Amino acid sequence: MHRRADVDVISEENNEQVRKLDPLRLDDELRVLPKLNLAADVSALVRVLGAALPSEESIAAFTTTECLAAMRDLGMYLGSLQRHGVSAFEVVPGATRSFQLLGRRTRMIPRDTVYHYTSWNPVGERERLYTGHPMERSLIDAVRTCVPHLARAVDIGLSLLDEDPAAPAHAGRMASLTSHIAVADTVMSGIRTTVTPEFFARVLRPFYEDVRVAGRAYMGPAAAHIPIFLIDLLLWASDRGSPGYLDFCSEVSSQTLPQWQERYAEWAATPSITSRVVAALERPGAPSRNEHVESSARSLRRALQTLTSFRGKHLVMARRAYHEELRLYELGSGGGSVGLLEEILALTRQNSAMLNATAVQRVRLP
Repeated sequence: MHRRADVDVISEENNEQVRKLDPLRLDDELRVLPKLNLAADVSALVRVLGAALPSEESIAAFTTTECLAAMRDLGMYLGSLQRHGVSAFEVVPGATRSFQLLGRRTRMIPRDTVYHYTSWNPVGERERLYTGHPMERSLIDAVRTCVPHLARAVDIGLSLLDEDPAAPAHAGRMASLTSHIAVADTVMSGIRTTVTPEFFARVLRPFYEDVRVAGRAYMGPAAAHIPIFLIDLLLWASDRGSPGYLDFCSEVSSQTLPQWQERYAEWAATPSITSRVVAALERPGAPSRNEHVESSARSLRRALQTLTSFRGKHLVMARRAYHEELRLYELGSGGGSVGLLEEILALTRQNSAMLNATAVQRVRLP
């Protein structure tokens, strides 16, 4: 029986286990991958990928963490070939089967994801890079830094759904969740100063293209697939999101970890925290209960304001990267448009303002 826990947790301990592994013995080959990409040496990329493909027997013998590391490394060649206009699944015999088997073993899609590219990517001289450029390292490190905090926010969110907004602990948990979201906001500020829109749009974005496996398209390892969308669902979007954003959440949910796919299925059908807090604000109650509800509302507003700050910075970067003078693609690497980002930001602001108005009205009531 294969253990499930290996892929069910984003933690520094689990991440480090995967980073240490080199099950396909590709460390040396991957050091020269940026040179192959710079030279557009498709024949060499095909040769290395074909020689590295593990057999069905090898994959069956791998631990789950070894499967994650193998997918991480094979994915670097998959994305590189796609960047040069070549489908690995059409030119490398056996590639489809190997990727599918690795995906099944980890209960993830049959290609690499943002977690393979960042959280499970070694740090230092063994780091897997498409270009070798310092800006690519900065982007990977930024995502690697914030994902564990977002994972913690998701965990806190799970406990919030079992908590009455009038409970004394609700506001404290919301405040803790906000502190973890704030890390992503801080990291986004850093990306704005270390990664130029020109580099992302012209150099890095082409490596994140979709691939087709057995006739189905799978998106590349885009940062848009980190679990911010899950936090949006929890806090406001499950019942206050637009059809377009909810469709986007449904699509990217397949790119997440198995347990976050389960959270998506649950939270998409659950009233949001915003709706729960608004309902609690509109109900009369004892003074002590009212005080706790108002404290929860304040904590929730801070969370939405933090999300607004994050989304605003993301939107500024996206507008620059996908400006018609720079862009090579109409859609972002996560499959969303700049227009969708604008819509998400507007909706987050609207929910924050609505929550504030409800709280103010409550205070004015006799």
